[in-house]
Amino acid sequence: MYKLMTLVATVLTAAVLCGCASVSVVEGPDLNGQKLARSGKAVAHLQAENWGIYLFMIPLITGSTDNPGSMVFLQDTVTVKNAIQMLTAKSNELKASGTYNIVTKNSTNPWFFGVKEIRVSANAVK
Repeated sequence: MYKLMTLVATVLTAAVLCGCASVSVVEGPDLNGQKLARSGKAVAHLQAENWGIYLFMIPLITGSTDNPGSMVFLQDTVTVKNAIQMLTAKSNELKASGTYNIVTKNSTNPWFFGVKEIRVSANAVK
């Protein structure tokens, strides 16, 4: 019984602490007048992040890229495609006419049980 309770507590803790998708925004005034592109007006610098817990490359709990800040179960949402879609949606929301200098970083370590993470950053320009 003790082992079962420990397992349930561990799974619940993991569910609360993992599977997060988010987009961080640093808008124009906080860029100290720096240009983010050769032409146009800087709107913001954006960073999208998504990560989840995997078992043998099978997604257990991942971040929802359709609803950042929430999680989904048994769906492989931790992909570059999904992170870029989340980032460009935020860029569109900020009324940017272009999203430039997209950089991605992939960190994967779920050979047995581990975390997979995708980070994407870019500049939104009008």
